Amino acid sequence: MLIVCEGEKTEVNYFEAIRREKRIPNADIEIVPSDYGTSPLNIVEYAIDHFKKSKAFDRVYAVFDRDDHDSYHNALAKAEATDKKLKNDEGTATPFMAVPSVPNFELWVLLHFRDVLAPIHRNEVYAALRKLAHYPTYAKNSKTVYQDTKGRLPEASGRGVILRGRFDKHDGNDPYTDADVLTAELLKIAGRFG
Repeated sequence: MLIVCEGEKTEVNYFEAIRREKRIPNADIEIVPSDYGTSPLNIVEYAIDHFKKSKAFDRVYAVFDRDDHDSYHNALAKAEATDKKLKNDEGTATPFMAVPSVPNFELWVLLHFRDVLAPIHRNEVYAALRKLAHYPTYAKNSKTVYQDTKGRLPEASGRGVILRGRFDKHDGNDPYTDADVLTAELLKIAGRFG
């Protein structure tokens, strides 16, 4: 599995923490930041090019935020157009999935603590996370976010499912995340090693 993230730390740290805690071998999952920049289209293009270097992956995930990026919709379209068009080193068509979060990855973290059913600006997400009743010690780029929130994973995942049922990632304004889908996939893989 290849996971390419927009951020160099926040998302990478989160998914790496799952990989480490669940003792998923490095050979099975590669988690990297994009070397092409942080726009959603850059993330997707880097994921495609990184895949093509070795073709050693059977799945590719491009993790990015909506934020105020102009290329958000183009990135979704390119990811969808790429899905199962690339062939890995075994000649198998490779699933390619965009993992967007609207407005940002921190929405996924906030969903561990409360519902978010209306558009919310990224600054509001940070402020809500840091409330005493939620996650007052939250810090961007923290290496402990997964450990700090994993006990609330079922609630967050349920809220992610609700958002997908109510909103469409293509709209790009309503709260949305597929981070729960990728998290569940990692935990499923971990079950094979547990």
